[in-house]
Order: sequence, then C-alpha cells, then structure tokens
Amino acid sequence: MPYNWEGDLILQNTMIEKKRYVIGNSSIQVKADIREWISFEDNIVIKEVINKLADGNKLPRTKHPGDFDRRARVLWDFIARNILYVQDSKQQRKEDFWLFPPEIFTLERGDCEDSSFLLASLLLSSGISPFCVRIVLGEVCDEQGKSIGGHCWPVYKNEVGKWCILESTLDRIPSYFPEADKLSEKKQFFSYVPYYCFNNRHLWLIFPEDDRDEKMPQNLNRYLRLRRNKVNMKTIRFPSG
Repeated sequence: MPYNWEGDLILQNTMIEKKRYVIGNSSIQVKADIREWISFEDNIVIKEVINKLADGNKLPRTKHPGDFDRRARVLWDFIARNILYVQDSKQQRKEDFWLFPPEIFTLERGDCEDSSFLLASLLLSSGISPFCVRIVLGEVCDEQGKSIGGHCWPVYKNEVGKWCILESTLDRIPSYFPEADKLSEKKQFFSYVPYYCFNNRHLWLIFPEDDRDEKMPQNLNRYLRLRRNKVNMKTIRFPSG
C-alpha cells in the first residue's frame, strides 16, 4: 500500500531542538517550531525571488489549467540551478544546523533540509496551496532495504492529484514530475522512506507502508537520529521512472 504523503496523524508537539544556536555561542541552542522553516510566504526576500521570476516571464501569475504545475517546475529548476548541494561540515558544525530560506538564498548552498525549505517556501509564496506542499523527513534505502542515511525532500501534489517528489539536491531537474509512490517502491537502487511531513500549518506522522501502527513514536527523535548518518546525495544514482 502506498504511503499517505499528506500525512496520517497530526502531531501537536511541533517543537524541534538542536537545529539553531545562539550566534557566537554554539553551546546554547534555540528551540523553534518546525513549521517556522517554511513560513515565509510574506517574507520580502522570498517575494523578491518570486517577483523576479514572474517579471522574466518564467513564473506564471495566472491561474489557468497547468499554471500551478508550471510554477512548481520553474521554482524547482531555480533551486537546481542556483543552490549548490553541500553537506554540513563536521568541523564547522557539531550538529545538523538548519538554515532559514533567506539564509540559504543568500549563501546559495546548503544540504537537503536547507534547499528543501527554500523550495517549499517559494512554492507557497507563489500561490500554491499549503494543501499541495509538504516537507518530508525520512531516510533513503538501497535495493536490499538497508538504510543509506537520513534525508529530507519536498513533495508537491500536481494538478492531476498525484504527489510528486521535487528532489531539491539535483543539479538538473527531469522533464517530468517523478511520482512519490513510484520512487518509494522497494527493491530499487534508491528508494524514499517517509516518517514525518509538515507544511506551514501542521506536522504529521506518516504510518509505515507495511504496518500502519498508530503507536509509532510521535516525535522527531527517530529522524534526528537518522540524520547523524547523513546520506551524501552527490553519490546517489536516482531510480528511473
């Protein structure tokens, strides 16, 4: 049975730790609401990106059939062309440090969470409904089902109602929207396994594909442990189809 990419169970505790620290003192962490990382629809920096793409006739401002999918493709392509994928340096950061969208836009580089947060924020700011945007936290596995490492990726529900993975670490996007269900199928060289998803409104738990048990851990500790083993997306060969 495919995963429910919209999320199965809303989690009330949206607080996350060890992702931001006081400037100049990395020993003092700043707690934050995970939804804050993509709550930038009214941010002037994000709006500037949207306006420049729209003024260049790349980003549709209209709402004709197909325009929302075209918006998603333009923004996905913008991330691929302008944001360089790099892993957090262990020498520079003891923990996995999450950047906010205006920061990653300014630095023009970051890891999977960073580029995913910027892409999701741009999608929402462009007028795409929060019902059609999620950030997914999970892991990736090889064909034997062995974990390659923790990963983060955006999903977008296209205009025919299919959830698609907009992998934010690519240097070049494909000519189609890869369907999330196909990319999460087992026994591929690389498959996505989701655990949590969120947008600017809610945080959800995603039940396992084989055993949809509502007694799963209802906090982010599982994913945060996975991210101690960070998958290097530069070494990954994505599945076809």
